[in-house]
Amino acid sequence: MTFSFRTFYPLFTLVAGLTVLMFSGCDRVEEPEFVSLEPMMGPGKTLVVMKGNNLADIRELLFNDEAIPFNTAYNSDVALLFRIPENISLGQKVVTVRTDGGSFTTDFLVTEEAPIVRTFFPRSANEGDLVTIVGENFFDPIEVTFKTGEFVDGRFTDSLEAEIVFQAVDSMIVRVPEGTKTGFIRVVANGGTQETNVTFQIFEQLLVTDFDGGGLVANDELSLIGFTDQQLNGAPLIRSSLPAPIDGSFMQISGTDDLNTVWLGGPETPGGAAVDSFGIETDVRDTFLEFDVNSNGRTQTFLTLVLNQQDGSFADFFTTIQLNETGWSRVSIPLVRFKDSNGIVVKPSKVNRIKFHIEDRNDTDQRIEANIDNVAFVERI
Repeated sequence: MTFSFRTFYPLFTLVAGLTVLMFSGCDRVEEPEFVSLEPMMGPGKTLVVMKGNNLADIRELLFNDEAIPFNTAYNSDVALLFRIPENISLGQKVVTVRTDGGSFTTDFLVTEEAPIVRTFFPRSANEGDLVTIVGENFFDPIEVTFKTGEFVDGRFTDSLEAEIVFQAVDSMIVRVPEGTKTGFIRVVANGGTQETNVTFQIFEQLLVTDFDGGGLVANDELSLIGFTDQQLNGAPLIRSSLPAPIDGSFMQISGTDDLNTVWLGGPETPGGAAVDSFGIETDVRDTFLEFDVNSNGRTQTFLTLVLNQQDGSFADFFTTIQLNETGWSRVSIPLVRFKDSNGIVVKPSKVNRIKFHIEDRNDTDQRIEANIDNVAFVERI
């Protein structure tokens, strides 16, 4: 059978056309799609991960109009890894990705190096006090915030901006804002955010007595028990010299253990069921008994501190310290150390009496002495 060219031509044309359509469909490149950019800000040399779809054949990566080098070895259909050039200019950049199938844009902020907080001091202060923060990369714009102490679902929920009194790249001096409570300090700089790794402490002082007329307890409300000089020999309890005072008057307890009983006694504030509590509002671990003390050169002097509660319990909650510092020193004792003979810890909200009793644990019969000033409960808030 013989075919003419005229019979074969239409069939050839149809097959060729289908072939062209098939190959044209296979060669069509899908348009790239953007999913995420991590991180979305950072300094030069930051490693960035771009996620998306149809990213296998990226032809161009631009920050504004500046071409950014990338290695196709770190390029797949769903991701591209690239590093921000070291000397790129700072500021907001429009990121453009182009492939044979099209393009998309997103944003990236080129910043300074991230701030580093190495330390701060003092670790505790009051509202309005100055705090020095030491670190690196404190670049503008910069903000320092103190936490208010509100803790919800494992996170602090609020913060207060501090006034920056002095600023350098590696240090700052800031003023503690009104309303600050115990919490972390946060530094937000051009390069990012960092918080201190320890908390800044805020304390409120509840003055019991300064022996100069200030506080909740007047000097004439103190009573004496035991065998101290003040009880037996009429020696003055409130003095203004010998040793030199910190400021104004102080309380002196002294005596000799003539009876070999060790315990000599000392002064007490008012107490009992009818006396109101001191009004402590903080937890036992956040409450401290603080005072200035001076043994005036005496050794083997022990001071037993006793707290009583408002509920009428006769149990003594006590702890003992040895006085071995030269001159005046400040003592801070957490209330969690005050326990009764059964190991039960005192309840701060019920405390309404303090006793200061001295003990002589030296067999030489030498006179011992404890001088006390500026007694206060300190609450960490």
